[in-house]
Amino acid sequence: MIGIELNRRQRIMNGKIYVYPIPSSAEVSLLQGAVAVVIDVLRATTVFTCAVHSGVREVVPVLDIAMAKQLKENYPPEKVLLGGERQGLPIEGFDLGNSPQHYMPERVSDKTLILTTTNGTVAMHTAKSAQSIYIASFLNAGAVAECLQNETNIAILCAGTDGMETEEDLLLAGCLVARLSQRKSYQLNEAAERAAGLWCEPMNRVELEKRLRESTGGKNLLRLGLEADITASAQLDTIGMVPQLDPKKIHLL
Repeated sequence: MIGIELNRRQRIMNGKIYVYPIPSSAEVSLLQGAVAVVIDVLRATTVFTCAVHSGVREVVPVLDIAMAKQLKENYPPEKVLLGGERQGLPIEGFDLGNSPQHYMPERVSDKTLILTTTNGTVAMHTAKSAQSIYIASFLNAGAVAECLQNETNIAILCAGTDGMETEEDLLLAGCLVARLSQRKSYQLNEAAERAAGLWCEPMNRVELEKRLRESTGGKNLLRLGLEADITASAQLDTIGMVPQLDPKKIHLL
């Protein structure tokens, strides 16, 4: 009996991982002091990851189109890009939409990207109470798990779609929870346990793309004729870096 109690205490000491399926489910008081991981698989955090990997100078997430256009005026025209979407489609007058494969070095290198999307940038702003903020996609899932392995207070914040949780975001959350839990035990909330149950290793690209196509976000992209974006978002562990957001800067936007 004593041994069981000691094991239980040891598991708690290893830390906790809480998953929040949509931004409104996040508890601000629990985000304070936590390391936050923001997920919007289809497609904002995948775009963010691709842009940083392609050499973008910085990504500035904003909540609305008017703010994005206003901020653009603070930069030399040749050094700034507007990117994002509304209801899945490119925004009129913006330089780029929300397709990951369009964020190539020749287009974005050494430039500031001002990004606004329907759901993803909302999740990024929700995470601003956290101690630090990582951006996760399937492309850099392994690198994110590596960054988190020594953290003891992890909050995984999913963007969802229009206030509803989405399978694709929870699948990536489950991937991170499962990979971290292979190394040590964590205290998990109900959503983290549920997400972990969605993931199984190994997951090949074909199976991952199939599951993304069947997800809420995937079906929306197929309806819009953006199937290539699903393929681009299903490249597992192809990027070995983790973009970060400065919470202090988000407070100013």
